[in-house]
Amino acid sequence: MSRIQSDLDFSAQGKQTGFLRVPCPRNSSAWGVLMIPVVLIRNGEGPSVLLTAGQHGDEYEGPLALGELMRTLQAEQIQGEIMILPALNLPALQISTRLSPLDGKDMNRAFPGDPNGSPTQMLADYISRVLLPRADLVLDMHSGGQSLDFLPSVIMHRVPDARQYTATRSAFEAFGAPYGMVLAELDAVGMFDTYVEQQGKIFLSTELSGAGQVSREALAIAIAGVQRLLQHLGLLREPIVPPARGLWFCFYPC
Repeated sequence: MSRIQSDLDFSAQGKQTGFLRVPCPRNSSAWGVLMIPVVLIRNGEGPSVLLTAGQHGDEYEGPLALGELMRTLQAEQIQGEIMILPALNLPALQISTRLSPLDGKDMNRAFPGDPNGSPTQMLADYISRVLLPRADLVLDMHSGGQSLDFLPSVIMHRVPDARQYTATRSAFEAFGAPYGMVLAELDAVGMFDTYVEQQGKIFLSTELSGAGQVSREALAIAIAGVQRLLQHLGLLREPIVPPARGLWFCFYPC
């Protein structure tokens, strides 16, 4: 059973804002609690999407894009359910580091997590066991951080299941980034990607600029891409605006 608490009511309609409260005692705070922001928007029957960013604290476009979405999107605009966590690794975001300063862990190597582990492991477990089962699709947004600088790209994997691959490919195209990568990870152990796909879910990621700064161009691409993705899934009621066809690359063993 998870030690994380939340005041969200997953059966209620409308827009809720709140926190995941992660137990985090430490030298500076004996009864410390880590507050991870979360928004839940529900309106009737429809698909469910989990939108995440900030697994690495030096990657900024995703948190900013999802922060804009959680401020502006209202329940009457959607049909279905949207879960938004813009700052998964909040302690790292606060000091612009890739790894959590609380336990030194890379969150994107901590899945499926541990309910009795470190703060990073507990949060990964909560996402894996509480939020992910609700979702039909997961979008996990990344950038290059301090050490890398990417062309603005949407990313998918060549999953073996044909139906899962077809649905992922359709969502990949709908996001409409200027560049698309179909890849195989060099080190997939513990990745959020790996765990989501093993559950048969649709998974997309992004790499949006980086170099320790925010690109206005990449941020605009991120916001527009999320909107197109939600429209593609039937969650947003506005008509979809087709993107220009980008350049696609395949980084996959032959």
